[in-house]
Amino acid sequence: MKLTPFITAACCLTFLHYPLASASDLPHRFTFTEGSWIEHWNTPWQARLGSTQVVATPKAPGSDQSLLISYPKGAVGPEEGGVQFPIVLDGIEGFEAYYSSLTLDYCLKFKPGFDFVKGGKLPGLMGSEGAWARSGGDQPDGSNGWTLRYMWRQNGRAVVYAYLPPSPNGRYGNEQWGQDIELGKSFVPGRWHCLKQSVKVNDMGEENGELHVWFDGEKVLSRTDISYRLADTTAGLVGGIYVSTFHGGNTPDWGPSRDSHLLLNDLRLSH
Repeated sequence: MKLTPFITAACCLTFLHYPLASASDLPHRFTFTEGSWIEHWNTPWQARLGSTQVVATPKAPGSDQSLLISYPKGAVGPEEGGVQFPIVLDGIEGFEAYYSSLTLDYCLKFKPGFDFVKGGKLPGLMGSEGAWARSGGDQPDGSNGWTLRYMWRQNGRAVVYAYLPPSPNGRYGNEQWGQDIELGKSFVPGRWHCLKQSVKVNDMGEENGELHVWFDGEKVLSRTDISYRLADTTAGLVGGIYVSTFHGGNTPDWGPSRDSHLLLNDLRLSH
């Protein structure tokens, strides 16, 4: 795959024990403008990809085509509604397998009438080595990666939905499911919203991992006390994007009362 950067990046970052991709490879946009877009991304598996459509969105913040995602009435979980697939950087030309720091931003629009019900998942960064499995109640142990998806909650309240290792400081992990980190913002159907998530992995033996989030250009979260890894494995480094969106929860009361739809516009990675 030939990468086509849209901005020339020039930066110098300290990477733990592993090399960074060259500055010319980032930033990079994953867009839905090519007819065979999924063939250019390293996605080991997909759920409900065939239910999505690429549609024209001339007023979108990024490129003029977006992925239209459907959430049928009553659908709960990734097998019934939404779409789910990991984008693994290892294996995509121009990317290294993992990074000590990476930033993901994308824009989305809940279509008018979207039924938030009790909540649902949205894409976010993940660790390496199959870290997408750190979800659905499968907790990180400090050696097997992590996930940092978002969720919409009741009435569109926005949170980071974190699967993090049990932190020595007691602030993260040790949950039955994921952990909500409040952003103090809400999604409004019919309006484009842009999310930006920046992760810096902790040094080994230190609780200095970082998570910063911007909502529509406003910085709404800054944490510098996270342990993404407790063991010196590559799984704790940033390894890709978990495109994961569906209603749930896992019980019928999470399902929407009517068919609902969302537009996802571009996925941009940068340092």
